[in-house]
Amino acid sequence: MDPDWPFDDPPNVAVFTTRQVMKGEHIIDYVAHDDDDGAWQFLNRNVDFEMANAMLVGLSEMVKRDSSLRELADLPLGWCAWREGKGQPWHRSKKEPD
Repeated sequence: MDPDWPFDDPPNVAVFTTRQVMKGEHIIDYVAHDDDDGAWQFLNRNVDFEMANAMLVGLSEMVKRDSSLRELADLPLGWCAWREGKGQPWHRSKKEPD
């Protein structure tokens, strides 16, 4: 594995995002690291999530889109991170139970 890769998960691990994020229509401003299965979610919190827009992509693709995601490589299971806009600092907290 690349010694500069900051995540414990491999670059090709599948993560959840939306079609709009991948098209560049929405920024990633919310990241969740699920505690039940370790899955990552890269979303925009101002848009209602619809399954019709869901996509599975490789973690490295998300990091290529937004290198600031590297700052979240140590986000614990069951935690989330958000920011007010692109280029703004990431904030972290433990996720509320669904």
